[in-house]
Amino acid sequence: MKSFLLIHFILLIGGVCFTQKNECPILPTPNVFQIKNSTLQFIGLNPEFPVNEEGLSTAFQRISQLYFNKNIITESGQKVSFQKLINVPQESYSIEIGSEIRIQYADFNGAIYALNSLFQLAKINQNGQIEIPACYISDAPRFTWRGLHLDVSRHFFTVDEVKKFIDMMAVYKFNTFHWHLTDDQGWRIEIKKYPKLTEIGAFRNRTVNNHYATTPRTWDSTRYGGYYTQDQIREVVKFAKERGVTVVPEIEMPGHARAALAAYPEYSCTGIQHDVEGLWGVFDDIFCAKSETISFLQEVLSEIIPLFPDKYFHIGGDEAPKTRWKQCSRCQSVIQENGLKDEHELQSYFIQKMDKFLLENGKQLIGWDEILEGGLSPNAAVMSWRGMDGGLEAAKQGHFVVMSPGSHCYFDHYQGRGHNEPLAIGGFTPLEKVYDFNPIPEKMNAQEAGFVLGAQGNLWTEYIGSFDKLMYMAYPRAIALSQTLWTSKKPEYDDFLYNLQESHFPRLKQWRVNYSVTAFAPILRTVRTESGVDVQVVSKFKGREFIIETKSFKRGKKRGKSNGLVYNSKEIKGLKMNSHKALGAFIQFKTPPNTRYNAGDLVLLDGQLGARPWKGHEWLGFDTTVIEFDVILSKKTNVKFIEISFLKDAGSWIHLPETIEISTIDNDDKKTVKVTAEKMKVNWKVNNTQKIHLKIQALKTIPNGLPGEGHAPWTFIDEIIVK
Repeated sequence: MKSFLLIHFILLIGGVCFTQKNECPILPTPNVFQIKNSTLQFIGLNPEFPVNEEGLSTAFQRISQLYFNKNIITESGQKVSFQKLINVPQESYSIEIGSEIRIQYADFNGAIYALNSLFQLAKINQNGQIEIPACYISDAPRFTWRGLHLDVSRHFFTVDEVKKFIDMMAVYKFNTFHWHLTDDQGWRIEIKKYPKLTEIGAFRNRTVNNHYATTPRTWDSTRYGGYYTQDQIREVVKFAKERGVTVVPEIEMPGHARAALAAYPEYSCTGIQHDVEGLWGVFDDIFCAKSETISFLQEVLSEIIPLFPDKYFHIGGDEAPKTRWKQCSRCQSVIQENGLKDEHELQSYFIQKMDKFLLENGKQLIGWDEILEGGLSPNAAVMSWRGMDGGLEAAKQGHFVVMSPGSHCYFDHYQGRGHNEPLAIGGFTPLEKVYDFNPIPEKMNAQEAGFVLGAQGNLWTEYIGSFDKLMYMAYPRAIALSQTLWTSKKPEYDDFLYNLQESHFPRLKQWRVNYSVTAFAPILRTVRTESGVDVQVVSKFKGREFIIETKSFKRGKKRGKSNGLVYNSKEIKGLKMNSHKALGAFIQFKTPPNTRYNAGDLVLLDGQLGARPWKGHEWLGFDTTVIEFDVILSKKTNVKFIEISFLKDAGSWIHLPETIEISTIDNDDKKTVKVTAEKMKVNWKVNNTQKIHLKIQALKTIPNGLPGEGHAPWTFIDEIIVK
């Protein structure tokens, strides 16, 4: 009998999921969902739990209360039976809803997921009865690491807020909570042997206002901070375990250490006392590589390790400048005594010391992809954030990998084009981009893909100062990521949008989650036509796209009447476009943009100005010293001036270029101007020209004293306006 059940279960896992609108409201989408033509009504549910299944009864009561806000367990209710299976995939489950409700599951997590799926199907009708469609579900996750990360160092969140964050993770079948507990701006975990880590390191005396790149800078001088006691840490870990979520702590080293060094400056290279940092960014003062510092950190870890019973321990390892190490006699002695090549190998030496210590204490080290530099410990796992290449290289070397690239998994980025979006660090990661993410890159072979544990969404909180904003930035993008990490039968994006609006937004509202509806907000879209461009106001509603209005332009001039609403109507207030003679023109690139920041040449000629702070999609990014391209107008045109917008964000290595040279082959006119502002208007009177050549000279290197000094800068260009 067990053999038959196993074969039946595996066959159904490989079946087809029907994904027509609203047929399967469960998210993440089950691998198999077979609907029957009936809806069952129950006055309540009467669960019967297996012997020795500790916690399942409590979980049933808790999850049913979450969905229904009342007790639905009654002796006269519909029977719900549970059966634990062996030799089936971990975290898998099946549900049969018919004359009774039968749940089969592989382990505790599988049972939790089954209950969430069951209650996502259920509704309470007007008579107070529970309605559930008759159906069969068979399900198992695609990846074993389905994570969300929370930075509590830049901004602190209470125990109750952390718990609610984990509660929502469990609803959408995430199983790993990456808790970023220390950084330059705050140390958030009690260490009894080193009390100054929280007495001093948990509080900062000022915090920068507005965006990092805003000039001139201003400060909020309110004392800010907080930390978790070890008892509170245990409480959160227990809470997460009851919901099928593993907690992975992160203690940053050797970089991002200013809060710790404010408390114990003797473990830096200089010994100089600094305050806990109130500015965002990367700082030169990191943990010294001397033996005393390594002993100090290992003693700190000795207190933390017992608080987290699960396998992985994150030690950071990212963004560690080597400036202090190069000048430090103690660090240079370590390099010489151990036959190391340079400071990169010194970081590898540092990480290997921690890896050995963690291994001796029953933990496996995981760190950001910089830990690959200088050689990686054989036991370490890699979290790839600088794109996918770090993860690919780690997999080639036989290391386990968690993909978390900034391009798709950074939920601190902007998610909408509108100017009403709340302040974010930068970048542009809309819901659809998250939904399209695949943790297995195309160039990875099957053997390498076997080392990919899964992926994770990251919430860095420099610009997330409240729990409401945290949830706004996380949802619904986290749900989109859960689709990628769970199901191998992902529905079309529009079907996903329909499901969100129809079934999940009402629940998020019920749970008082401040979710974003930005993916459904109207946007401007410029489309080239034979005679010019159409500028459309486009919106989506329940999986369908609606063009609210279209305006047609020929050589920058509006043609005909608009359809429908006007741009200052309530529904589309704030959408702006600039009409000019090059609107919709083509560009021939001699120097193409970097592939990471290339949304196509129309970005420069679509009439839409890039927002500041920048959101990525409104700019073309170049990483070359000279940038050359031609603007090809639709016909010969008289030009009075050209205006070009650049981006300046020194914290992101983005700088203004030095000069702009404008010329044309139609005559010998050429003009070169020095770039002095982000928006440069160049008076350039030329008659009857059709091709305008631009040559932009960028800085060769970033000046000393700025982030990325000595490296080549980025140049970001926005709209080119021709009048």
